[in-house]
Amino acid sequence: MLKYVINVFSGCGFLITIGFFVIACSRVPKGIIPEKRMQHILMDMHLAEAIIDTDPSLYQFDRDKKALFQSVFDKHRITEAIYDSSLVWYGKNLDIYMQLNTMALAEITQRIEAINLTEPEQVLTVNENMKDIWTIGKYHEFYFSSLSNALIFKFGTENNFSFGDIFVLGLKVIGFVSGMQSPIEVHLRAVQNDTTIMLNQKITTDGYHEMLLRTLPVRRINQFYGYIRFNGDSVPYHKIYLNDIRLMKYRYGSEEAGKLEDNSRD
Repeated sequence: MLKYVINVFSGCGFLITIGFFVIACSRVPKGIIPEKRMQHILMDMHLAEAIIDTDPSLYQFDRDKKALFQSVFDKHRITEAIYDSSLVWYGKNLDIYMQLNTMALAEITQRIEAINLTEPEQVLTVNENMKDIWTIGKYHEFYFSSLSNALIFKFGTENNFSFGDIFVLGLKVIGFVSGMQSPIEVHLRAVQNDTTIMLNQKITTDGYHEMLLRTLPVRRINQFYGYIRFNGDSVPYHKIYLNDIRLMKYRYGSEEAGKLEDNSRD
């Protein structure tokens, strides 16, 4: 009997130890969406954003976008308020957030590669008129002690440039703090024979940003290049995160380019 009691308490002690270990290892406080669950939610939020980007005409009104995002909240049985409050906490713990976000994007990529439902004819059509030519990586991190504070890119004629292509560089910025003054500079250039079209822009706030560069419709593009630079001296030992980086190339005169121009005028 005594042996049985000892075994029972030994087992309980083992379970209690595991319980304390789990609690100690949890990096998320009570009331905040746990990490694994947050990763799954981020996956669905990225997919919702991709749906909006794929068919902007269907989601041109805020109520339609809100309904789509609400479907994500309903799926995961959370409210928008819980999601927003959790984002605030993860925003203060960016290393954890970026780790979860990177894993979410990686899993999305794996699923797309596994399913691969796109027909070749559709790919050719999309590639001709609207194509993401960014190949460097969707995520980048700047920090004070980095060997280089610039993300440099260069794209040549292998990207099937044509006369008058329109380029849109889009990215999400996370990590701004008080005291920063123009910490991110974006420089874009398109070379068209003896002519170079340039765009310089500074980013000073968190969130999604787009930079649009129009080229001359009478000359073929030979090269497109530029850089994204972090002014690391503004706030030492601070990190800035770039996410969802894309460089969209729109063929001049196409329907997609026309919609882009209409949206930019609005």
